[in-house]
Amino acid sequence: MNALALNPLDSLAPTPHMLPAYLAEIRCEFMRTLRNPALAFPILLLPVGLYALFAAVIFGAAITKDPSTGTFLFCAFGIMAVTMPALFSIGAGLAMEREMGLLKLKRAQPAPAGSWLVAKIVAGFGLGLVAYLPLLAVAVLTGKLPLDAAHIVAVSGVLLAGAIPFCALGLMVGTLVSGSAAPGYANLIYLPGCYLSGMFFPLPASMYWQAPIWPQFHVVQLAMHAADAAKFQFMSVQMSLAALAGFTILFSGVAIFRLARKG
Repeated sequence: MNALALNPLDSLAPTPHMLPAYLAEIRCEFMRTLRNPALAFPILLLPVGLYALFAAVIFGAAITKDPSTGTFLFCAFGIMAVTMPALFSIGAGLAMEREMGLLKLKRAQPAPAGSWLVAKIVAGFGLGLVAYLPLLAVAVLTGKLPLDAAHIVAVSGVLLAGAIPFCALGLMVGTLVSGSAAPGYANLIYLPGCYLSGMFFPLPASMYWQAPIWPQFHVVQLAMHAADAAKFQFMSVQMSLAALAGFTILFSGVAIFRLARKG
């Protein structure tokens, strides 16, 4: 057994010779998700398909009359594109590996400590980007996104960064439930948040009180500020950033606690 396995503290130091191990773990994580059609197809194709249907067909006339509606719809489905891989691929994958005892096996291997965790987070972001780019292309090519290049870059940065709390949420789900139950619980958490946060349509005034409890609401708000869409801004940037940071810390804390106890 080599020195790396005998002294796990050394594996925490980010030295150049560890880079191939991290890259190999990331590649395996990507391939694991892409080779699971039941997981890969919905998270990669559903957002762009639904966006094309709603923006180009159902609400095409409404976007022509009110361009801000086009921005709202694009941000809604953009959030869907970047957050679904972060939540579902990480949550389902971690739950399955934990249930099968693979986390204990990985800890016994002469690999950098936490490389599997880094791989899951990077893969979640990467798959989110893969799902987001086709949606962006459809929006630009169909003329349904009334934003200039600077605003598109700003909105894209916000949407991709908005995947961070959902990566943490995926980790939490993956540490709390079994592999077979993880997709169901992830849907149980994710879908109500999409609708009750006002992500897809403005909420009636009577429901405003509960919208801030959903992470999707705060990502929408940051995207609306980045797009200068004042019509859909209901909370300040500072409040939304603080809320998302709080969600990330909470979800990550629960995941770390569970991993430390159960492995």
